[in-house]
Amino acid sequence: MKHKGLILILIGFFILTGSFSLMAQDSSDVGLPAFKPISSKTMTLKYGFKGASVYDNALKKWQFYKMTTITRHKVEGYVNQINDNFALAAGLHEVAVYDFSKHQWFVYKKGGADDSTGMLNKNFEMTKDYVKVKVLNGPFIKYTTVTGWVETK
Repeated sequence: MKHKGLILILIGFFILTGSFSLMAQDSSDVGLPAFKPISSKTMTLKYGFKGASVYDNALKKWQFYKMTTITRHKVEGYVNQINDNFALAAGLHEVAVYDFSKHQWFVYKKGGADDSTGMLNKNFEMTKDYVKVKVLNGPFIKYTTVTGWVETK
């Protein structure tokens, strides 16, 4: 009888401590090194070693995407961009866009961004209607809310 009581107490303890550790995980923690967070009227983007996280003002929560990022100082502001409609997180192996109208990440997984320093202005483009990125040794890709990711010239 004492053993059953002790077992129940231990089970309760592990359930309680497990739930506290789950609550302690922060989906805004993108690791170090990290670029400065950038914001628009609708969201905030954090981009760091562990991946990218968007705070969606409408949902009032962080949406994290784990990826292998590019954290060289010279690419800051290119591989991580934001406006009121989109947040871009371009990585070594994939390119992710957070679409505010759909409140989720959309990921192109066929290749990472071409972060050649001399071509940054041409390789990354963001407007209110689309995000366009050059894939390393590959095509340009373009994201719109209507079409999703499409390979272009």
